[in-house]
Amino acid sequence: METPRGRAQRRHVREKATIDHLVRDVYEPKTPDEKHTERRPTTSTGLPVEDQVRKEWKAALARIPRFFGDKRQITSVTELPMPAMPSPPRLRKRPLEANAATSAADEIDIAGCAAIAYTSEDPAHPVEHMLDGCCGPGAPRWMSARPDTTEHIVIEIDRPLTISGLVYEVEETTRERTQEVRVEASEDGGQSYRQILVQEYNFSPGGATYQREEQRFNLRQVTHLRLTIVPNKIGSGTATLTALRLFA
Repeated sequence: METPRGRAQRRHVREKATIDHLVRDVYEPKTPDEKHTERRPTTSTGLPVEDQVRKEWKAALARIPRFFGDKRQITSVTELPMPAMPSPPRLRKRPLEANAATSAADEIDIAGCAAIAYTSEDPAHPVEHMLDGCCGPGAPRWMSARPDTTEHIVIEIDRPLTISGLVYEVEETTRERTQEVRVEASEDGGQSYRQILVQEYNFSPGGATYQREEQRFNLRQVTHLRLTIVPNKIGSGTATLTALRLFA
């Protein structure tokens, strides 16, 4: 019967054989004709693997920005702070009004210096609305009481005036139609007229519904100004004007 000493001796022999095998298979360099690829104890740089790993680790740490107090260590040009932008110059400025071409100081008080003759007005939209100073979409307006009828408005000036500018506005939100506006001036008390402006406006509820027209003239000794409004040049509608302004 085998003694405990003999069993222990055989176990030591087996363990030593196993260790020798591992050493030969893992750590000893193999010849090129062996089955497994040859292990290189050094890297392509010539350094041992451990030294090469240590070198690359230090280089990676060096690329990480570090902070010292509140000052950052700059590690590349792209991290340099942007230079401070110079302060803008002190400038005196003001918005330019849309109708700067016609100063309010030059506006003629039509109601104070002329009478208004007209062929028709809707009681809910009298001629006064055209001269009340309100303008823009939705403002009160003059409107004829007769659909599809050409209308006339004549400004009968008390004393001859120089007129250098005219502004008028038209709005139509409910119909698709073309309205024509003609403006004529007289310098002989209304005996004869000279045409100075003809404009057509195409209105559509789904498109253009408002138009503002500004014109410059050089009219002297004007005694009468006549506006002819054709509401149905194309389509059907009623003559209307939202605003009318004259400038000296």
